Amino acid sequence: MRKLLPGSILAMLALAAPAMAGDLEIPGPFPAPPYKAPAPVPIAFSWAGFYVGGHVGYHWGSDEITTAGDPAVAALDASSGTFLHPRGFEGGGQAGYNIAGIGGVWGVEVDVNGRGGTASRTLTAIPGLPAGDALSNSTQAGFLSTFRMRWGVPYDRLLFYITGGFAVGTLKTTDTFTQVGVAAQSLSASTTRAGIAAGAGVDYAITPDWWVRAEYLFIDMQNFTTTIPPSPAGADGIAVTHSYRDNIARFALNYRLTAVQP
Repeated sequence: MRKLLPGSILAMLALAAPAMAGDLEIPGPFPAPPYKAPAPVPIAFSWAGFYVGGHVGYHWGSDEITTAGDPAVAALDASSGTFLHPRGFEGGGQAGYNIAGIGGVWGVEVDVNGRGGTASRTLTAIPGLPAGDALSNSTQAGFLSTFRMRWGVPYDRLLFYITGGFAVGTLKTTDTFTQVGVAAQSLSASTTRAGIAAGAGVDYAITPDWWVRAEYLFIDMQNFTTTIPPSPAGADGIAVTHSYRDNIARFALNYRLTAVQP
């Protein structure tokens, strides 16, 4: 009987196993955790693309005038040097392209501008010349266009930049020499000269595609010389040299034509 006991116990356990299994609870699948969308990653503002715009501002120029004549008017040359300062409204349009790359924002820009303002002077009581002799000069700023490279450092929606390149501008000058008892000799000329342009500014994006600007430019034009015709009294023509520089402060509004971000 002792030999049968272990086998009997095993048989009883085998018969009871299905019933025990029916009483056990098998846990079902765990519920999935609630979905949480990842936080959006902010997109850095981009200055890249083509843009066009317009600007208005103020310019103040400086025309350095000197003369060179024959010995009969040598006293005039010694006292004729002066600076004329035409100044006034400045406005026009611009177009450009920016590339956002290593080291900042690189770009190129061309603009066309109109400038107002005329400055003049009349030099009298010239030492060594008869009383009544006089030299008159006037300078009027006109058309101006620049072609410049730009490099800037962005700070989100601010772009601080420097710029430099070439300039082409037009000046209208009138130079007149009057001698007592002799008809005045005068020469008016409109001259277009090349030069250089350099400056700095800051852009601020009010939307992804519209931005405002404050900018300063310095313009240095090539010297040019006009010659007052010879006097009927026998004096040779008087060469008048103009050396013109200009300063421009302006505000601009630009619109980006290339959509690079929503």
